[in-house]
Amino acid sequence: MNPFEKMELKKETFTKKEMIIYDLLHNDLEIILRSSATDLSKNYHVSQATITRFCQKLGYDGFNEFKFDVFRYQKQGTDSSLQNNNSLDLYIHLIHIMKQSMDYEKMEQLAEAIIHAESIYISGFHKSSLPAKMLQYNLFKLNKKSLVLQNDELHELSQIIHKNDIFIFFTNKGSGLIQLKSMLKDLKQEIDFQLALVTMNDKLSIKKLCNHYIWLPSSTNQSLDQYLENQIIFFIYIDLLTSEIAKRI
Repeated sequence: MNPFEKMELKKETFTKKEMIIYDLLHNDLEIILRSSATDLSKNYHVSQATITRFCQKLGYDGFNEFKFDVFRYQKQGTDSSLQNNNSLDLYIHLIHIMKQSMDYEKMEQLAEAIIHAESIYISGFHKSSLPAKMLQYNLFKLNKKSLVLQNDELHELSQIIHKNDIFIFFTNKGSGLIQLKSMLKDLKQEIDFQLALVTMNDKLSIKKLCNHYIWLPSSTNQSLDQYLENQIIFFIYIDLLTSEIAKRI
């Protein structure tokens, strides 16, 4: 029995608080695979104890074991060769959408901002920290030094960022920005630094604070019927951005 079937089977036994979790996780691979129990607790105001009880009702020790089973189930598929071919087709489709929707003018503006920034700070939560590290590595190869800030280091941004600096943040859905928005708003009012957001959500309220708002397609915002590793789209964008920077240095 797959984890989603287990959720349906136990649905009638869930408490009101557990039903909040059910409504969040029901067939939503993005939230399950990209969130931790701490994320769910902070972003959706449910206790970690409730999340644990929910998972235990499904037969798991906790959220991590449930998350692993969802990932394994999604990757197994019913026919491995068919599943792999379908996945490749969907990646090709997503890249085609990226090609058609790419705003090259915005990418050029971001490249210029990076080139002229005195200091470059980059960050992203969880899997979105991988694109942040890739951009840092690519900039290093172009002799542009940058600093990747880990999640627990972001509170120090107010102490180190200055007027001619740029802060670049990668996020898929943008849920991690809930805690950052207030700090960034205050910082933008105090210090006129460049704020760049590279995201797959075009409806984030923080958009009005950004000097550069880069939207990219994903399996979620394109309503594809299979979960894809959307970080690949981030990586492709970073490669294109790096080439644009290299042309202008």
